Amino acid sequence: MTQPFQVSVSKESLGFSAAHFLTLRGHMCERLHGHNYRLSVLVEGAVDPATGFVVDFAVLKRVVRALVEPMDHKVLIPGASGLLKVHEDGDRLVVDYHWPAWLVIPRTHACVLPVTNTTAELLAEYLGHQAWSALRQERIPGLTRLVLEVEESTGQTASMSFAD
Repeated sequence: MTQPFQVSVSKESLGFSAAHFLTLRGHMCERLHGHNYRLSVLVEGAVDPATGFVVDFAVLKRVVRALVEPMDHKVLIPGASGLLKVHEDGDRLVVDYHWPAWLVIPRTHACVLPVTNTTAELLAEYLGHQAWSALRQERIPGLTRLVLEVEESTGQTASMSFAD
């Protein structure tokens, strides 16, 4: 049996800019702030003898870009947080946190995510799960593992690994 290959992509085009806040009372990152996030994705598996690929780079980039596009230039809202009440009021999104209407923004400027907090770790878990599911739907033969890394600023990353 041949050893599995690793294929990875990490490009500026796999990034997004977004504002967020953490629901950690008193923490400096509780205040609304932003990052220029960048994703790296590594997949592992056998080379398909028909194509010579583990996965086509074009497919890998398409999958990741589709995940980050809805978050680009948006405010990330941790929709699964028990500390927030998020509701729509016409074309506005209202976030009740420490008080009613703690944050009010145009609905089109928000991206509500199914996470409890918008830490790099939880973003990596969410995006990694989504990427793994999307690649599995592509029916890529021999794919055995995916590692997705979220860099929120230079030198600060979190990653999550998915495997069969």
